[in-house]
Amino acid sequence: MTEQLKPRYAADLMRGQVALVTGSGSGMGRATALEMAGCGARLALFARREEPLEETAEMIRAMGGEAFVVQGDTRDEDSIEAAMLKIKKHYGQLDVLVNNAGGQYIAAARDITNKGFEAVIRNNLIGSWQMTRAAADHFMFENGGSVVFVTAISARTALTGFTHTAAARAGVTGMMKTLAAEWGEYGIRLNCVAPGTIKTEALGRYPITPEQWQMLNRSVLNRMGAAEDISGMIIYLASKLGGFITGEDVYVDGGETLHMGHDARDMINPELFDNRKRGDGKDAPETIKRKT
Repeated sequence: MTEQLKPRYAADLMRGQVALVTGSGSGMGRATALEMAGCGARLALFARREEPLEETAEMIRAMGGEAFVVQGDTRDEDSIEAAMLKIKKHYGQLDVLVNNAGGQYIAAARDITNKGFEAVIRNNLIGSWQMTRAAADHFMFENGGSVVFVTAISARTALTGFTHTAAARAGVTGMMKTLAAEWGEYGIRLNCVAPGTIKTEALGRYPITPEQWQMLNRSVLNRMGAAEDISGMIIYLASKLGGFITGEDVYVDGGETLHMGHDARDMINPELFDNRKRGDGKDAPETIKRKT
């Protein structure tokens, strides 16, 4: 479990820094906040619901860390502006922003309404832009900083059933790369982390069982990812360890996208393969025939 995670980075890696993690009341956001606190960062915890944020904050305080709860909504400009002012008053700085908040639902493209499509775009793309722009305006244009976006593997390959989020996450990736090119002069680094299938409580909201996922052999490492697999990469990119990395889109998916579109092994006739024969009935070249 996240709360028992053993330290993987130096306890002073992010000392002196303030990090804002959106969606930090559960899952990958909570794992990231807890591990950043273990690296010495002071945390600002942001989400729509206050109760889960307070739970995360208590975990951080129990570790001896510092956490500040800021309730808000990434889709609401006024809410974001109020959050930035609270962080400025409480900490006086913001060095790291992790855009983790987001969400979607599974549906065939023909069943997605325009309103539903727009809602997912606003939640994942526009919300990430609004948080990033506000953090830059209030803190990072003057002092530099690091922004990490949590996206999805759909930017690399088709992800049927998620047309809306595939569009939103690809938009985030394109935005990130362009901002990295424009904002490097201000000392602002921006990167994306694209998770594969991660076993968190959020996964249970989808009509997918671990057994069905396993049967499809989705990951070449033969397991789902854990929240800590993502938090480790986020911290690497956000901290001084990734100080010369910007504009990158890092996939943390256990190799899931290596064969997500299709797996050629499913098409192979095992008898023909074993005997080095061709599917069209013609003789195989001598170079690949089995030696007897």
